[in-house]
Amino acid sequence: MSLAARDALLSGLCGEPWPHGPLLGALSLSPALDVLDVGAGDGRLLRELKARGHRGHLAGLDPQPGAGVLRGTADTLPFPEASFDAVLFVRVLAHLPDPAQALCEARRVLRPSGQVIVAAHSPDHLRETRAALGRFQASGHDQAIPTFDLRLPVTVTADIARALAQSYGEVAARTDHLFPVQDALHLQVWVT
Repeated sequence: MSLAARDALLSGLCGEPWPHGPLLGALSLSPALDVLDVGAGDGRLLRELKARGHRGHLAGLDPQPGAGVLRGTADTLPFPEASFDAVLFVRVLAHLPDPAQALCEARRVLRPSGQVIVAAHSPDHLRETRAALGRFQASGHDQAIPTFDLRLPVTVTADIARALAQSYGEVAARTDHLFPVQDALHLQVWVT
């Protein structure tokens, strides 16, 4: 299952386009801002911004880009200095070979009053589902305190849990008797 398919499944559970809809709702970005989405993939976040009436320049960058997204890497952004009002890293920073260099590049292309926004799944994301499947419980790790947290309650059935486990390349044991579980989609967000 692709990331887009997994997000579609989770979107159905929470009733919003996960994670972009809740994130953009919480951020309340001005529609006039010039925004760069680093790790934009297929451009879903940019499309969501546009659907919300965003009028500023929108750019996306990804090593394997979808339509309307530029090919490139986070450690060498192909934009001049002070090009954007906001640079977003949504569920991508932890996957980069050099996150510090990516953040330096983000600061380089950011205007003086701009913001870098980092969003990542927390260790609590779908914690109850992982527990019911017998998966290792991620523990908190030392990191900066997020600016805010997004938690969306969901009910996960056994079928959905198996599909999620499979999407991560795992085989789920038959634990149907433990479902449904009340769980939460959880995103931590840092705005600097």
